This record gives sequence, structure tokens and C-alpha cells, in this order.
Amino acid sequence: MVSLRVTAAAVLSLLFGPLAWAQDPVVAHVGSIVRVTAPSVSPKRLVGTLDGANESFLRLSTPTGPQVIPRNAIERLQWSRGLHKPVLKWTLEGAVVLGASGFFVGSAAHDPNEKEPVCSRRLTCAAVGAGLGAAIGLIASALADPQHDWVDIPLAKNMRATLKPRASGAAAVLVVSW
Repeated sequence: MVSLRVTAAAVLSLLFGPLAWAQDPVVAHVGSIVRVTAPSVSPKRLVGTLDGANESFLRLSTPTGPQVIPRNAIERLQWSRGLHKPVLKWTLEGAVVLGASGFFVGSAAHDPNEKEPVCSRRLTCAAVGAGLGAAIGLIASALADPQHDWVDIPLAKNMRATLKPRASGAAAVLVVSW
């Protein structure tokens, strides 16, 4: 009877092992573009399509050819949500920087020899600077090349399956730490 329980526990742990492994966030991104930081494999970050993953290795398809990367060599793993242009970010940055510059130009002391100051009101100078900065940021971001939007993938640092004998049978334990 004990051997039947041990056999049943072993079979169940083998059946549910792949289901637990399917919860691995790396496996969920097979087919996505990923960026891998693994200094012992390559001094530069590797960018390519994730072809497959298991508990020991990642298969990466790069422009230079396929790469097999051991999981324990990976320091950081990121996947791309897609290409985007930083339009809003650069527009807001341009508006803030040139708006602040306009505000300071409007509040700075003017040269007494100057007949008409460039800008005499702080808020008017800030508004003109913000509008000009937003326009420059919008044009610059429209002309920029699209960039990947990288998101970190949590790596399973330790995965362990054990089968412990008990007095009334056996216990299967699957431990995954992130």
C-alpha cells in the first residue's frame, strides 16, 4: 500500500510539474522580443526573439544567429511592449524647460542701455517659452526613431521539487522563489 502511495505521489508531481512551470513568467513571453543582460555570455545586452525556455536555458534568436543562454548567467531579462515614439514625454519636457527659461528671462534684470526689453512680463515670457518648447519637443519626437518600451520580467531564482517520504505515504513539494 505504501508503494502505491509513493507511486501516486510521484506520478502527480510529474503531471503537475509542467503546470507549475507554465506559471513561469519567462515562458509566458515566448515569441516576444526580449533583452537579456548576461555578462558571462556576452559583454553587450542581447536583443532578439525568445524562441523557448526551460528551467535551465533560454533560446534566443538574434540577428547574428541563435543563442542559448544559461538561466543562472542571466542578471536581467526584459521584454518589449512594442515600438513607440516619445511624443508626449518630449513635448512636456520642451514645454517645461523653455517655459522655465522664459520665466527667468522675464524676471531677470534688464540692461539699462536697452531701449525695449526682450520680455518684460514673467508669465507672458513663461507662456511663450512653454509654447515654443512644446512645439520643438513635438517636432523632435515626430522625427525621432521609434524605441522599444522595455519591461522587466521577474526571474525564478530557485526552483526545486522534492518528494518526502512520510509515515502514511509521501508528500510532494514544489518550491519556486522569485
